[in-house]
Amino acid sequence: MFVLLVLVLVGGATVGLIRGGTPAALVRIYVARPRALAAAFAALLLGRVVPGTYAASWVVATVAVAFFAAANPRLPGLGLLLAGITLNTVVVLANSGQMPVSRWGADRAGVAFSDVRGSSQYAPGDSATVLRPATDVIPLAFPPAPAVVSIGDVLVAAGAGLFAAVAPVRARRTLAARRVHAARPEHPGAAGPAAPDPLASTAAALSTDGP
Repeated sequence: MFVLLVLVLVGGATVGLIRGGTPAALVRIYVARPRALAAAFAALLLGRVVPGTYAASWVVATVAVAFFAAANPRLPGLGLLLAGITLNTVVVLANSGQMPVSRWGADRAGVAFSDVRGSSQYAPGDSATVLRPATDVIPLAFPPAPAVVSIGDVLVAAGAGLFAAVAPVRARRTLAARRVHAARPEHPGAAGPAAPDPLASTAAALSTDGP
């Protein structure tokens, strides 16, 4: 999933820059409860390095992302991110705490199936696999790092790509609108416009602009 995530983030960021987004605008986006998202990634990382915690790590990550999404309802892509992580969690829990991997997908992607058999997080997919279409069945034949991914992984990557493509554009439009508002001349007898608060929630303003 990491390879897919990086590829989609790069592609999404490129689209965002082409459409007029800027890194300066992106870093000014207000994000509530960022520690919840950090906790989700930390849990998934620990689940890969600490034996016996793989299934629990997905549960913790799902709860953390749900909390983060609830705190940031207007940020683009969070719905897809939550849907993807939730789907992966359901699949892992339904298959005894492991993610089944399709041999067909591994062969097409160029992944050594012996690595799957020797892993504590993954298991070979077979006729006894539960929710088989939602397991790792999609080959990603990326030569530097081939992989087999799931529908949940695709949804997570799509959510990240959508954020990278849309958020900087909306943030740039919001900042531009604030500058125009601040530059308007003061009307006689009326109070001048208040200076824009640089710490105001740009995330809230994202919902007022188109993608």
